Amino acid sequence: MNPQYKKQLEASVRRELEALGELPAPPTLANRIMQVIEQRSAAPWYRRAWPTWSLTLRAASLAVLLGVFVGLCYGAWELDRAAVEQSLSDGWFADVGALWRTAGVLVNVACTLISRRGTGVIATGLALMFVTCVACIGLGSACVRLANAACDKQN
Repeated sequence: MNPQYKKQLEASVRRELEALGELPAPPTLANRIMQVIEQRSAAPWYRRAWPTWSLTLRAASLAVLLGVFVGLCYGAWELDRAAVEQSLSDGWFADVGALWRTAGVLVNVACTLISRRGTGVIATGLALMFVTCVACIGLGSACVRLANAACDKQN
C-alpha cells in the first residue's frame, strides 16, 4: 500500500468521525446499569466472588480445600508406598519398571557417547543446531515479510 494513501485515508476517516460529534446515551441505559448492579448485589453468596463471602464461609471453604489437598497428598503417598511394597513383576507396575530401566539405559548410552567424543565434536554439533535455528527464524521472517508485501500490493 502507498504510505501517502494510508495517511490520506486516515485523515479522511478522522474528519468524518470528528464531524459526527458527541452521541448521547440512550435514556434507558442508566436504568439498565442500575438493575445489573442491584442483581449482582442481590445474588446468593455462592454466586458472588470469593473475597465478598463472609469470613466464616471463607474460612470453612479454605478448611475444606485444605482437607481435600491433604487427602490427595496422603493418597498419593499411600499409592507410592503400595507400589514400592508390591513386586514389580505383576500388573502395570512391571511396565512402568521396564520403561524406567529403559530410560536409564538410554541415559547411560548418551553419557557414554558424550564422554567418548571430544569436546570439539560436541561444540560443533551445538553450533550447527544454533545456526539451523537462526536460519529457520530468518527464513520464516523473510516469508512473512514477503507475504505481507504481496498482500499490500493486492490492496
